[in-house]
Amino acid sequence: MKKMGRCLLVLLVGGGVLFSLAGCGEREKTQNELAVGNWTQLRNRAYILLITNPKGEWNSSVRISDATSKIVKSKGNAKGKWHIEQDQMIFTVLESDIEEAWTKNTTIFFDIVGIMENEMQLKDESGRIAVWKKTNVKKAAIVEDGLEIILPMGTVVVNLNKHRSNDKDRYLCLNLNLVLKDLMPDQEIPQIHPKARDAAITFLSSLVFNDVKSFDRIKAGSRKLVDVLNPYMKGFIKDIVIEHVIVATEIDKVEEFIIEHTLKPTPDSEAGEEGEENATEKQG
Repeated sequence: MKKMGRCLLVLLVGGGVLFSLAGCGEREKTQNELAVGNWTQLRNRAYILLITNPKGEWNSSVRISDATSKIVKSKGNAKGKWHIEQDQMIFTVLESDIEEAWTKNTTIFFDIVGIMENEMQLKDESGRIAVWKKTNVKKAAIVEDGLEIILPMGTVVVNLNKHRSNDKDRYLCLNLNLVLKDLMPDQEIPQIHPKARDAAITFLSSLVFNDVKSFDRIKAGSRKLVDVLNPYMKGFIKDIVIEHVIVATEIDKVEEFIIEHTLKPTPDSEAGEEGEENATEKQG
């Protein structure tokens, strides 16, 4: 009898431990938390991309591929507000130029069949169940509200070329961001090729002061830089955004630029301090 009592005590204690461990597990995510993310839905050869953020805002675009799934064409974009109420996911469409997917100035109700970590099943008013798959964007890239993928290339400082040896030294200091072309949901975001940075430095150092003394000329130079870098990036670069630009004649200004934009990240700061010759404000 005592032996049975000891066994029962062990079972009770063991059960208590198991119960305690279960009770101390991670908190289950709510539907609102699970619904936040980057989602994609395939309809024939059309991909509908949907980004929902914790603020209750969403953006969407439709992209079409050819039979090889290599050529991507964007059909348009839409955006609005979303929220979950009584097991329904509700989308308010504020702007849209893809009426076949999102009709402007409408409110669309979806019954929630299930929202998991990597899949979301929503039933529309006609009873059709749409399956959305979550896509994972690499942390090295930034996805803007407009669904553009940005690869930060970082700070580049070069000596500008000179027409004559007695011309004074000038330094071009800037931050480069690569804007990528539309990708299919199953395509990986390319990494910046090690030789791409060297190619950018070679190109920029071949410029003279006359090439960078105005906003329009720097913008024209950035378009040429796309052609220079694309062979190293498999043609994925759509545009280059150049921000925080200065042209300086003093090495102290160059050092200040490097310290401000490399050693102390300030993503929301204003354009860098103007150089002696000229400064070009952030290029949007």
